[in-house]
Amino acid sequence: MPAVVDPATCNRNWELCFAAKVCPHSAFSLTSTGDVVIDSSLCNDCSGPCTNFCDGYAIRYERDPAAFEVLRKQVLGEISAEEAVEARAALAEAARREEEAMRKEHVIEVTEATFTKEVLEAELPVVVDFWASWCGPCKQMAPVFEELAREYAGLVKFVKVNVDEQQMLAAQFRIQSIPTLLVFHKGKPIDGAVGALPKPHLQSLLYSVLSSVNTPASATPGTA
Repeated sequence: MPAVVDPATCNRNWELCFAAKVCPHSAFSLTSTGDVVIDSSLCNDCSGPCTNFCDGYAIRYERDPAAFEVLRKQVLGEISAEEAVEARAALAEAARREEEAMRKEHVIEVTEATFTKEVLEAELPVVVDFWASWCGPCKQMAPVFEELAREYAGLVKFVKVNVDEQQMLAAQFRIQSIPTLLVFHKGKPIDGAVGALPKPHLQSLLYSVLSSVNTPASATPGTA
């Protein structure tokens, strides 16, 4: 676990540089650049904070390497407090985007031109989410839909249809309320639901679908 010594509070008395008398000296080592490295495997069950008993809050650390780099630069005066706030905000935004990309990895946006190939000709059962960007319940259900798409990858295909952009498809399947889920298998709708369903209800729907298409129950996530 990387750490940095705050020169504003540390007297550089390395012989006393550990958090408390119960802390092992061997858990702390100093690098050639002046950084302190804490071997958390030697810290037993201590949850911190790792503050030096001789000079207060001198040892500063972050478990995440990117967050630590921001902390290190701020502590050593390489960036200002305002710049550190901006850097942390950028890290949080990057993490949010990465999480969102991972959620959406297994969900396909389909159009009228791709619907036949992606849905009607698919080998797996396909769950189609009819949605719109202005729809609050659609946004509420989206993370659950994306999470299940990951969990059921290889068993069920998950796609989305924007009803504002694909009005012909919405009319073809008589979508009157959103979100609406329709489940297709071998080109035909076999099940569906209306409204923002919680995850357990969606899981029940998927289990029912997989059972109806003769997929062994043992193949579904979470079953033995």
